[in-house]
Parts: sequence; structure tokens; C-alpha cells
Amino acid sequence: MRLFKTFLVLLLFAIPSFGVKLREIALLDIPGRPGFETLAFAKGYLVIAHNGASTVDIFDPAKRRFVAQISGIVSARGVAVDDAAGRAYIADAGTNSIDVVNTSNWHVEDRIQLSRSPENLLLVPGTTNIIATNPYARSLTLVSRQINREMQIVDVAGDPDLMAYDPIRNAVFVTLEDQNLVVAYPVSLERDAKPIKTIKLNGSQPTGIILEPTSRTLFVAVRYAVLSIDADSGAELSRVPVAAGTDRLWLDATGGALYGASSDGTVTTIRVNGRQLTYDSELKTDVKGHSLAFDPERKLIYVPGGREGKSKMVILKQFGALPATSDEIKTAAVTK
Repeated sequence: MRLFKTFLVLLLFAIPSFGVKLREIALLDIPGRPGFETLAFAKGYLVIAHNGASTVDIFDPAKRRFVAQISGIVSARGVAVDDAAGRAYIADAGTNSIDVVNTSNWHVEDRIQLSRSPENLLLVPGTTNIIATNPYARSLTLVSRQINREMQIVDVAGDPDLMAYDPIRNAVFVTLEDQNLVVAYPVSLERDAKPIKTIKLNGSQPTGIILEPTSRTLFVAVRYAVLSIDADSGAELSRVPVAAGTDRLWLDATGGALYGASSDGTVTTIRVNGRQLTYDSELKTDVKGHSLAFDPERKLIYVPGGREGKSKMVILKQFGALPATSDEIKTAAVTK
């Protein structure tokens, strides 16, 4: 029995080297110059902020083709989606506004004018409010969707980038890229609001951020790594190295994977085991772009970017399964 357990452990430890392998299965043309920001799903369609072409492109994953294009958006940046209301909100940094898009016909039906240039957007759950980051003005803006107007601006003393909602604190975590900080503010953003939590990172230029609410774990992209952070204590739990410029993250909670995209088109697959991260694999795609979206239904990853001065989108597919972790290996051996 002892020899069998030893053999099983050795066999299982051989599994991780095979991990998830991403392969390119399609390369599609996109009209317009390269330059892409946020990707989001709305009503089963992929919404792509195509700031290089002053458009928002709508892609049908089922038919694998572009079905609509929203023009007249000078510099599309952040995208936030409310499927229940049938609306998508597009931050237009070029006009200091948020465009309200009807997702049944992909028409812009309203525009919310702001006093500062918006970058990324967060819908506050359970409310009719949006929070926008204003990196050039070093602030956050609270916007009411109910009356389509700007309500409040809070100075954050740094360059805010991406955000994550914390349901326990009813707060918004935001990365301050130039301060190497993650800070949390109440979503009400009262005038002169102060952070209710400040986390100093052992890493520079934090950008992408995701909160896994059950384990209370923050996943944060810094310049050369992705960190897992205790959302309450602020302690770093683990880290994995990634390509420089990785600033967008997408969590596949069901599959136990975290995907990161870097500006050179590299997509990194990271194994998530509770609060611990383990490097799995990476693939340098045929495009240069720092955004991605993961389709859990089809197990596909979409990466828009540029290639030879033209706009393209690479579609990646998962092959294989995520490797067993050391904890899972020990459990398997003990139960035999």
C-alpha cells in the first residue's frame, strides 16, 4: 500500500506540466485602425471598445462574425453592461461623456455628459449608479443612470485604473497605478470621501483587479506579476510572474483559471486554487493587444489587437485540463 501511494503521488506530480494549452483557432479581420480597450458580454454578444477606429464593434460568438458597429464614439474606453435593463454604457474619453446603448438594436439612445474624461466604468449592484475613473483628473465620478447626470466627484490623489465591487463593504476597490496602491471607497462617494481601506502593494503599476467574493481574495495585475491579496487584511498571499504590460484579467471561477493579457499579445493562464495562484502556461498571439474576454460556454478566449497595421481578433481555444494542485495531489493519495 505504501509503495502504491508513493507511485500515485509521483504520477500525479507529473500532471502539471501538461496543464491548459491555448491554441489559435481563428484570426478575424476588424474594420478600422488598431487600438482596443474594454471587452464585455451583453445579451450573448461581445461588445468591443475599438478606440482606434472611434467605434464599438459587436461580435456574435455563435456565428463567429461581427454583426453591428456603433460609430460616432470618439474614444471608446470602458464598457459596463446591464443585461436586465438591456443597456450598455460606453465611456467616451474624447467627449467627456458616457454613451447609453440599447442592446436590442445597438443604437445610442442617450448621452450622459461629464465634466471630466472617463476611462473605466463600474455598475454599482442594486443601484442605478455608475462609477467612472478619471485618470487624467485623478478622481472618481459617481453617475446616476436614473436621471442621466453626474452626481459627485471624489479626488483619489492618484491615477485610478480598473475597479472591483466589494459586496461586504458595499465599496469599490480601485487600483492607483502611479501610487502602487489598491484603495477602497464607499460606493456612495460622498463629497470629500476618504478611503476605507488602503493596500500597499509589493509591485509597481497596478492595473487589472478582480475580487473573488467568496474567498475574499483580490487578484491584481502589477508590472511583472499577478498577485493574490487578502481583501480584508491586505496581505499578499501568492504571486506568479507574467509578461510585462499584463493589465487585463478575466476569471473563470468554474474552471479555476485566471487569464491575463499583455500589450504584446501574450495571454497567460494562471491556476487558481482557493487563494493561491500557480503559473500554468502562456501563449504569444499573432496580434498586439492588451484586452481579452473569456467565453465560458464555448471555452474560447477573444483577443483583439493589431497586426501589420491592421485590426484583427484572435480566437483561442482551451485544450486539456488544468493540472492538479499539491493539495489535491495529497488528498488523492490519502484517499487511496
